[in-house]
Amino acid sequence: MSEQAIYSDTAYCDVELINRSGNGALPVGEHDFAEAMDRCVLVDKTMFIADVLDADASVVACCRPEGFGKSMNLSMLKAFLERPTVGQVDRGLFAGSQIWDAGGGCYRDEYACYPVISLDFSVAARRGAAVASVVRDALSRECARLLPLLEAPDLPRDKMRHIERAARGVASESEVDSVLGVLIELLEIACDEQVVLLVDEYDAAWSRRTSARGASGADPAKLFDRVLFDAIVAAGDSLRLACLMGEYPGPADTALSLRGCSYCMSIPLSTWCDRWFGFLDDEVQALLGHAGRGEYLDDAREWFEGYRFGGFYCSSPARVIDFLNRGCTPPVRADLYGFADCLSRVVAGWNLDRLSTLFELLEAHGSVEVPLCLGAVGSDAPTDDDLWTALYLSGFLTTDMVEEPGNSARSRALRLPNNELLQALRLVIVEWFECAAEDVRDVDAFRDGLCRGDEDAVRQALRRILGDAGVGAVEMDSPLPYHLLLQGLCFGMPGYANPSSNRKRGADRWDIQVFPTGRMLDVADTLGMLDERPLVTMNMMYDPDVDALGLELLAVQALLDIERDGIDEIRVPRPGVGRMRWGFGFDGQHVSVVCQRL
Repeated sequence: MSEQAIYSDTAYCDVELINRSGNGALPVGEHDFAEAMDRCVLVDKTMFIADVLDADASVVACCRPEGFGKSMNLSMLKAFLERPTVGQVDRGLFAGSQIWDAGGGCYRDEYACYPVISLDFSVAARRGAAVASVVRDALSRECARLLPLLEAPDLPRDKMRHIERAARGVASESEVDSVLGVLIELLEIACDEQVVLLVDEYDAAWSRRTSARGASGADPAKLFDRVLFDAIVAAGDSLRLACLMGEYPGPADTALSLRGCSYCMSIPLSTWCDRWFGFLDDEVQALLGHAGRGEYLDDAREWFEGYRFGGFYCSSPARVIDFLNRGCTPPVRADLYGFADCLSRVVAGWNLDRLSTLFELLEAHGSVEVPLCLGAVGSDAPTDDDLWTALYLSGFLTTDMVEEPGNSARSRALRLPNNELLQALRLVIVEWFECAAEDVRDVDAFRDGLCRGDEDAVRQALRRILGDAGVGAVEMDSPLPYHLLLQGLCFGMPGYANPSSNRKRGADRWDIQVFPTGRMLDVADTLGMLDERPLVTMNMMYDPDVDALGLELLAVQALLDIERDGIDEIRVPRPGVGRMRWGFGFDGQHVSVVCQRL
């Protein structure tokens, strides 16, 4: 069922599609609003323009994960507000859209009125230490593009030379630092109008992907402070509007607060602008209906819906459009590996402890309760709370607890928004444990032996994996690492669902169950699958002080406890056949195993 249906979030404005071309083409990979209007079908999000123009401050920052329409909305603002450098105003571009007739047509007064500076730093998110060159290139392109507006004879010649040197790419470092402020000043004089500044990926220098210092040792975040925020504050009333788009609110929050600048901030927790990012349930339904694919609404909900922004649940526009473009087929493994790789870059290093939280997230109704430090810029040594905040802001997790958005001390239950991210996190776990083993064939042997009841194969594979992964090398007196290792190795078992652990139930519960399933992600999940798959139940015991005989007795006792505690006294779910019980004993250096087939 839809998240919006569950929580009754369906009372919003009528959904409208814009289809000027009439051919119904999807905006696949499209971020330019004017071009998309001419050849694509779009969901009408033009009332975002009204919210921004009506904001209480001239500086607004909107933060959403990648793929939620930030670039398209910024391009839409540019198309509505910018006076053309050459040619006539196309007054038909927005005709028929919601913004055109809103407020009795009052917003038309600002249509095509302003000189617009548009800076795109998204390349910096992919170029790492080359942030300085990305900033220089973006400023150079805008100076060159806007030169036709700077033809007034009374403009100061020294400042015009400054802009011309920047446009040619020969400006000095100090000239690059100050060129944005000079450009704003000259545009206001030449056009006799306030200036609009639009910045995409303003937070690129603070992203984990670009946090490395350049070869010169310069801090790219300080470069953004000088080039961008100093210019915004100095411009004052010369700016009609500055709109910043990114993932992380911390950089704008910190920089603007320190400079005493008034601003509006839209974060995933806030209600301001909450319905203009992402596709609401009715909007997904309208797109599917337009494409003649209305019967796939439940599939779209399962795979893509569940993000909560302010008062609404929504789906990622990029993922819904891709879903439609593929003929409404679920994501393939290659898509999910792309998500998994991106997730690993955000985390910048998994370990057993962090992975154990992912185990819990993958459980039914799984969540992790942490405070969201949305106002923090980040540090060289991020805490685990910073990690979960980064995963939330990057769109890998969401929360239903959006009350008190400014309360950073409040713990919020973060959860997976949809099946796509659930499968992507599953792949992260599978890949980590396969990489932890020196030979991935040991992992395959462990999983296969577990299903077939091959004690020797499981024992030999597990002994090698224990040595390769270094489990227990740090926390010698705890059974937890061994339990996490057993659980992690069971992710990705062909023909089985994700393993379920009872360790959170207390009373030294170290049992794990893996249930057969007929639901497969794709054909790769069927490789090596048994015709008859038993319900697999594992239990373990740990004692660092036992001898070899005692270790064997630990495994036997762990096996007997499965029957004594009635752990697997349930009906075996289809397509499973029979039960396989396993007992494991660990002493910190060695492992013993024993199996019983029922």
